[in-house]
Amino acid sequence: MNDEIDYLLFEDESMIRDYQAIQKTWFLRGKQRIIRTTGNHRVIKLLATVDYATGEIVWQEDERAPRGAIR
Repeated sequence: MNDEIDYLLFEDESMIRDYQAIQKTWFLRGKQRIIRTTGNHRVIKLLATVDYATGEIVWQEDERAPRGAIR
């Protein structure tokens, strides 16, 4: 690197769901369908960081991250 930068890190986070999230569904007026779900909505939060110079990867997996921690 150079004398000004000690570390250059790249970070990313993701949510992995075991169900398909329904965001938008279109129905004819008066013809709405009932969409059944299992009631089991397990989510894994994954956070990973890569050190550009060394290639070292640090990651963390959590099933109970605080709401709004990853968007």
